[in-house]
Amino acid sequence: MIGERKSERAATSQLCAKAITVAIALSIGMVTSAISGDLVQERQYLRVNIGGKDVRLEALFVKRADARGRLPIVFFNHGRPAYREMTLDQSLTVNDPGINLLADMARRGWLAVAIHRRGYGLSDGPAQADSSCAADAFMAWMNADADDIEASIGVVAKRPDADPTRMIAVGGSAGGAASVALGARNLPGLAAVVNIAGGEHWAGCAAVRESIPVDFRNLGARSHTPNLWLFAKNDLNHPPDQIEVMRSSFAGAGADLKLVLLEPIGEDGHTGMYSIVGRTQWLVELDSFLRAHNLPTWPIFNVDVVLQKLQWPQSLRAYVQAYLAAPGEKALARTPGKQNASYQSALTLDDARKLALDACQRKGEPCVIVMEDDRWTGSL
Repeated sequence: MIGERKSERAATSQLCAKAITVAIALSIGMVTSAISGDLVQERQYLRVNIGGKDVRLEALFVKRADARGRLPIVFFNHGRPAYREMTLDQSLTVNDPGINLLADMARRGWLAVAIHRRGYGLSDGPAQADSSCAADAFMAWMNADADDIEASIGVVAKRPDADPTRMIAVGGSAGGAASVALGARNLPGLAAVVNIAGGEHWAGCAAVRESIPVDFRNLGARSHTPNLWLFAKNDLNHPPDQIEVMRSSFAGAGADLKLVLLEPIGEDGHTGMYSIVGRTQWLVELDSFLRAHNLPTWPIFNVDVVLQKLQWPQSLRAYVQAYLAAPGEKALARTPGKQNASYQSALTLDDARKLALDACQRKGEPCVIVMEDDRWTGSL
C-alpha cells in the first residue's frame, strides 16, 4: 500500500486588485534570480499609462529556467487586505502562500506574472477607493482593478518571451472579481479567466445585495471569455447562496462558465483556497479546464513516464497523477523496488523532502527521494 499524508502550511494571505488601459514598456531596476533550481524569477517595474497618467507598477515574472521562445502568459491578480493600511506592506514573493501559484503555473509552461496594482507594495499610488455601501461601488472597483491589469497586459505583451495570443487571467478574492470584469472586455488573446473565491461581498449592505444579480448579469451578457470559478463551500466572504446568485446571473446571461464548489477547507474556505490543502484540490480542476480549452498544462503522458521509471503497475496511475498535479514545492519518496511511497507539498523544497522521507520511512524501511516537483531525481 502507498501511504500518504498531505502536509499543510496554513495560508491566510488574502488577495486583491486595481486598474486601467494600455501602455508603453519600460523596465526599471530589473533583477533576475534563480528559484528552486528549475525556475527563474525577474523583478522589475512596468511603466504604464492609466487614464492619461504615467504610473509605475511593481511586477514579478516567473518561468522555467529551461524555457525558450514565447510563452503563454498567466496574469495573477492579488486581493485586497483586510485593512487599507496593509496595502503598502504587501510583497511579491513566490514563497508567499497567497501567490506561490506563480511557481505552479510556471512549471505548467506559462510565463507567470504578478503585478501590484496602484497603491500596493512598491507600486505608485494612490490606491483605488475602498468599497462602500452603494449600488455601484463594487462594479466601480472591479472595473478600476481591471484597468490596471489591462494596462499591464499591454506592456508584458511586448516582451520577447511572451505570447500575447495565449493569455489567461487568474485572480484570488477581489483579484478574481477583477479578472471576471477583465474577461468581459474580451481582449484579443485573452483565452480564459480563473476566478478563485472572488466576487461582490454583500454582508451588511442591502444595496450591494440588490446590485449583485444586476452586475453579474451585465458582465455575463458581455463576456465571451470562458470562465472557471473555484469556491469552497465554507467561504465566509461568499456563502453558497451568494455564489449561486452570481453564477446564475452570469451564466444565465449567456456567459461560458464552469463553477466548481469544493468541500470545506479549514475554518474559512476563502483564505483556505491558497493553502496547500486548497490548491491540492483545485489545481486538478484547473488542469482539466486548461486541457478542455487546449491551453498548456503538464502533459498527461508524464503519468506513464513516471510509472515506467518507478516500475509500478497501471493500478497506481491515479496516485502518480495526483502527485504531478499537486502544488509545489513537492517531493516524492519511495522504498527502492517496492510500492511503499509518500509525497508531500510544502512551502520550501527542503521541507517537502523531509516530510516525504519521514512519511515514507514510517514503515521502518529505507526511502529515497525520486522526484522533486516535476523532475525525476532517482535512479532507475
